[in-house]
Amino acid sequence: MRIWATIVTALLASLAAASALATINAPEQKPAPAYRLNPALLDLPKGRWVKIHQQRVGDAVTFRRQSHGGSAFDSRRGRLVLFGSDTHARDWNNSPLFFDLERLEWRRLYPFDPLSSYAVTAEGLPVAGPEGDHPWAMHTFGAVTYDPAADAIVVASYPAHMVPGRFTSALAHLWRRVQRHPTWVLRLESGQWEPVAGEPVHFFPYATAFDARRGVVVGYRNDGVYELSLAAGRWRKVVEGGLLGWGANAVYDSRNRALVVFGSHEKRNDVVVYEPATDRHRTMPTPGPRPAGANYVPMAYHPDIGRTVAVVDRALEEGIRSRGSMRAETWLYDLVGDAWTRVEEANLPFGVGMNYNLEFDSGHRLLLLVAAPPGELVAVWALGLGDDLPPYRRVEHGVAPAAKGVQ
Repeated sequence: MRIWATIVTALLASLAAASALATINAPEQKPAPAYRLNPALLDLPKGRWVKIHQQRVGDAVTFRRQSHGGSAFDSRRGRLVLFGSDTHARDWNNSPLFFDLERLEWRRLYPFDPLSSYAVTAEGLPVAGPEGDHPWAMHTFGAVTYDPAADAIVVASYPAHMVPGRFTSALAHLWRRVQRHPTWVLRLESGQWEPVAGEPVHFFPYATAFDARRGVVVGYRNDGVYELSLAAGRWRKVVEGGLLGWGANAVYDSRNRALVVFGSHEKRNDVVVYEPATDRHRTMPTPGPRPAGANYVPMAYHPDIGRTVAVVDRALEEGIRSRGSMRAETWLYDLVGDAWTRVEEANLPFGVGMNYNLEFDSGHRLLLLVAAPPGELVAVWALGLGDDLPPYRRVEHGVAPAAKGVQ
């Protein structure tokens, strides 16, 4: 009897473990969108990029895409959100920009604040605008994240290139008075900015992503992994030491409950994975084909196919790196199989360059990319992917692992 009891216990434990694994790896439920959908976006051809909007001279809102700026997706209202500036004394873009998917139009939250409005509060915080309640213009890279529970955009960067003498000394009279460059939060319902009270952690030039299961922002830097709970109002370090340098981007793989990181200034093509549940942090071996080594890569997670999506530039001719002489390829990373595949028809006929403006639209189930072809105005591109596509073929012209060191 004891033998049978042992066998039954082991069988039940095995079935429970298999059930838990199936739950983690099962396709995620598609929540009903909280915003009105655009019928024109529901039947786009899948497997290739489609231009759904391009700015025109005379539009109510036009702007130059900020290569150093980040993005997020407002899943309550169906809006792509851009925030960040190229600065370097040439640009002072410090307003969020919203792209409405129903109307296919851009909106600016407020006019870009003039340099004359920049100030430092009595508490030593850098502010701008007529009411002194906006952040300064800054590079944000991949550190712009939407927290759906708080209905807020979290910006975890700071204007490091405003240091007097680096690119400009326009703020030298204010810089020495700054005591703290906070993590900024934009409350989307009110349109109001507020600084997080706790000690900031800056992800310049790194990236953050949102872990919806635990309700925290996860940030990756070369010195480790950090987490921010807006409810607690503070950052905490959860892993000591990073495995990729600056220039990395990151997404949260919600099916596998892991942070996926790719890219670095050394242009490595390694994937780094951090699993919060186990604290496992490692560089993946990835024995098969990979995209070219790169940095500042646009990335997003696609929950319907359970893959991380990366748009990676590839030179058409060896040694020529101008955007016009490159093409952008779309690659999918499968964490379970530790394998990259390329969507063969999803190429763009130009390089996207430094770009942190790829997001997943949870209503239309599309990937959205903001990019400006050389010599053209800013455009928004959409890519549909799904289980009804033909199998993604693992291409043979992927590169080997890098040496470590609606138109």
